[in-house]
Amino acid sequence: MSGVHLSCAIMAHPKRSAAAHRLAASLPGLSPRVVLDPEPDGPPATLRTARAAWAAAPPGATHHLVLQDDAAPVAGMADALAGVLCAHPDLPVALFCEWGSGTGSMARWASMGGFGLAECVDAFVPTVGLALPAATASALVRAIDSHDPAEHDDEVVARFLEGLGRSAFVTVPNLVQHDGDTSLVGNDHAMGARRSALLARPGEAVAEDVLHAPGLVPFVSWRRARAAAIRWDTAAHRYESHVALMREELRQAGVEHADLCGALDRWAASPTGRTLEGALGYGLLHELWTVAAALAVFAPFPLGTPASPPSPDLTRALASLGPGGLRTVTPDAAQDPRTVEALGELAAAGFAFGARAAATCGPAPGIARPAPSRASEPRPGTREEGGTGTFRRREVG
Repeated sequence: MSGVHLSCAIMAHPKRSAAAHRLAASLPGLSPRVVLDPEPDGPPATLRTARAAWAAAPPGATHHLVLQDDAAPVAGMADALAGVLCAHPDLPVALFCEWGSGTGSMARWASMGGFGLAECVDAFVPTVGLALPAATASALVRAIDSHDPAEHDDEVVARFLEGLGRSAFVTVPNLVQHDGDTSLVGNDHAMGARRSALLARPGEAVAEDVLHAPGLVPFVSWRRARAAAIRWDTAAHRYESHVALMREELRQAGVEHADLCGALDRWAASPTGRTLEGALGYGLLHELWTVAAALAVFAPFPLGTPASPPSPDLTRALASLGPGGLRTVTPDAAQDPRTVEALGELAAAGFAFGARAAATCGPAPGIARPAPSRASEPRPGTREEGGTGTFRRREVG
């Protein structure tokens, strides 16, 4: 695509060399270079291989893409990414965010509103697939040299961008899936299955509009399957803190806990609700319901009236919320198709409750909501419902 010359490297440990070369062969248009760990007998780490991969950008490249060896690109990934980079040549662009992250919630919001890029808000930048402007990639290589090699590359990238006063943005839908859960640095047991929050269908387009993060981003914390949130510094574009008491945040926004639980109790009395409570227990249902409601209350754009029954696009956006958040607590149940479907129904019902509550309470106090934009700057105006069909109409700006 005119103006964009994208190079690509695939970072891998020699134990995964075969997988890396298969991935490279699947992307002939990018001619990826496979970069192996320069110290394969050293302690397990990703940063030294990441440094080598980012340093592999050839002269003349405007952008450099680094894929991990367990990345699984969707069909048409290269063309879709080139279009994004052409529209936003200065942005760091991630191609994947995992379903139990705060950035996953940003992706769900972006999907609901028809945005193609969502700001990454976690204390790490997802590096399963990440594209940087070539100059930024070169600066990252120099910055890595000042870090302890044992540090995680995704956290180093986040701090590097923070130092520049910038943040990364993830494509919505994601253009890469995380394929496999075996980690050479031990994350597989601790973190469970890390899947895309919302994966692109073959040939699905990525819109140009950018969604910036509000001051509070709810998510289900995968460590303990708890309702939580990320507090985001909208001025400095950086992760600020972790919020563990979501019911207090909702109370301050005008949603009383008794009303939240009453709505959940009514849903749990349905046949689907009774089955799901029997399988998982009321506590997990409560945490997921709380976050689903909070996603509506703290949404970074005004919501219209949610459709009933929920639209296929809203259902799709919320489908991964439960499985991603519960994956380390109930890994088997979270992968059972019937349970996953029920979790999606719960999330949609909780979101609808939150949307009704938000319409009654008004905007949550003290939560910054930056305007969405078509480029890097806010863009005022009115936006009619696009391809999502989630809401009737909303104002932007």
